[in-house]
Formats: sequence, C-alpha cells, structure tokens
Amino acid sequence: MAHVDLSDDSTRRYIVRHYRYDPERHERRHVVVAVVDNKREYRAELERARAALESRRLQGDAVDPREHITGTIREPGDDRRAAHGHLLTRAVRHGVGLGDWVDGLDLPRNIGVLRATEAAWKPALRARLTRLLGRRGS
Repeated sequence: MAHVDLSDDSTRRYIVRHYRYDPERHERRHVVVAVVDNKREYRAELERARAALESRRLQGDAVDPREHITGTIREPGDDRRAAHGHLLTRAVRHGVGLGDWVDGLDLPRNIGVLRATEAAWKPALRARLTRLLGRRGS
C-alpha cells in the first residue's frame, strides 16, 4: 500500500478521515486515518475504516452516534491555492491595497478579485459595497 504524506502538495492525495472525539484537543473533529495515492487503495482504506467502526458498534463499545468515516481528494496545488486565498482574505480584511502582488497569487476557484479605480465608483455603488463588505468583514 502506497501511503503518502498529507502535506505533499505536489501529488493527488486520497484522504480517509474519521470524525470522532479527539481527547488531546478536547473536541470532535476529523482525524486523518490514511492518505494514499490511488483510488483503489483509497476505496479499500475507506471500507476497512468503515468496517472497523461498524464492528465497534456491533460489539457494544461506546461509539458516539455522530462518529463516521469520510474521504476527500486533494489535487496537486490545493494547499498552495488555499494558502493564497487565506492570505488575500486577511489582507483585504486588514485594509491592504490590492496592488500588483495579487496578480502572482494562484487562487482557489471560489475566490476572485474585482478592481475598480476610486473615480469609477458611483456614490450609490460605493455605499452598497461598503455596507456589504462591512457586514462580511466583521
């Protein structure tokens, strides 16, 4: 079985997670069970983890009803794009101007940059955008 590093952003990673209580952090969260590099092994790991959870339930072990097994796929570059999106979001919230530095960012698909010169903004549009961004920024 070809296990890969979760933080290796250069490869496609198939990740199996177990949603459960984490005593170290005193909270419920997704805990990574396995990270593999192909779909066949991913499905086998998912099935193994689900079978183990179901076996614990059938044996009468104390299993939280919210516990479950999930999986996700991270494409190459996903972590880098997420970090760039986080950087841009924090910069905007802190009032940093969107200069040429934004052009070099590889952003996720759910984040876009809209630029307009100050003179091009109509007063009504400026007021509406200020209200909208003010609500989202808080």
